[in-house]
Amino acid sequence: MDKVKSIGFIGLGVMGKSMAKNLMKKGFSVNAYTRTKSKAEDLIEEGCTWCESATEAAE
Repeated sequence: MDKVKSIGFIGLGVMGKSMAKNLMKKGFSVNAYTRTKSKAEDLIEEGCTWCESATEAAE
């Protein structure tokens, strides 16, 4: 069985952002979407991939 290395994340509020950061620290590739892109800027700078929609993040 292949291990999942890429995770789609929808919502980067207080809880979501912390969870996404921890996944990135553990080596996962995170594709993220949140309504307000500015809330994701720090994660994008750390290597998170920004998605234009929730559908794109889930693919």
